[in-house]
Amino acid sequence: MFMMGSDGREKSPEETVRLFSSVAEAGYPSGMFGLAEVLMVGFGTPKDSERAINLYEKAAETGHVESNFRLGMIHTGDYGFPENPEASYRHFKTAADAGMTPAYAYVAQYNFHGYGTDVNFENAFEFFLKSAEAGDPVSMFMAGYMLETGTGTEKNEEKAYGLFLKSAEIGIPEAIMKVAELTYTGQIPGGFEKAFEWFVKGAEAGITGAKVSVGTLYYEGKGVKKDFGRAYDYYSQASEEGDSDASFMKAKMELQGMGTESDPAKAIATMTKASEQGNEEAKQLLNELRKAQNTQFIEIDEGS
Repeated sequence: MFMMGSDGREKSPEETVRLFSSVAEAGYPSGMFGLAEVLMVGFGTPKDSERAINLYEKAAETGHVESNFRLGMIHTGDYGFPENPEASYRHFKTAADAGMTPAYAYVAQYNFHGYGTDVNFENAFEFFLKSAEAGDPVSMFMAGYMLETGTGTEKNEEKAYGLFLKSAEIGIPEAIMKVAELTYTGQIPGGFEKAFEWFVKGAEAGITGAKVSVGTLYYEGKGVKKDFGRAYDYYSQASEEGDSDASFMKAKMELQGMGTESDPAKAIATMTKASEQGNEEAKQLLNELRKAQNTQFIEIDEGS
């Protein structure tokens, strides 16, 4: 990190510190902020976090936007400093009110969850929407959720779906899954073919539920040509990640020899896994299989 002088020459770390120090001593907030930045990381001067925070606070008192934002970050507790939710919210709100777009999402989240301030869904929606309009994809998803459910604003599904799509196109996993589900149910145009594409994107993003859905679409031949082998592969992946429905379907395919060789012993083991994961159908089927086995044993004993 080097500063450029008015003559276009790069200044050394030590020169940068001297420049910021002189500007800070003259009472300029930008100088205080700059000096705090180099002190925080030890650039051209020994690291001094305490002095840096004092300088941020001095600059913030004058309304310096970047200093307020930096203090908001410091007080989250994520950067090795004590957590102070109220102070964090206060500084983020000051920065947001001054138009600093990265602060919008923080103010929205704090109002939504009641962190550092009271829960206020109206304020949360206002700042999620501002952040979304500024291009933040997570805020697009959250604003979409609030519009879809009518939380903190009037319900508007059409606008919500538009925000979900924008967020999904940027790659937010939750939005991808949401758009996939809405497309599958026909609330967003595209049919099963487009739903399949979105579920595949969700699977590629590591969403277990999307892998189950891709497996099911291959199994049923919806939006894609029926392919039991591919269905079995996706169910297997999701089963390994703990999904009980995937384990049940995997066991069913192992029992019937669909997409894989028939292997009753393996199927029973996978069905047991599904049962232990909480799948009620698997529990019921296992009970029926055990009853059938017991009946068979009784018949054999009686006939001997």
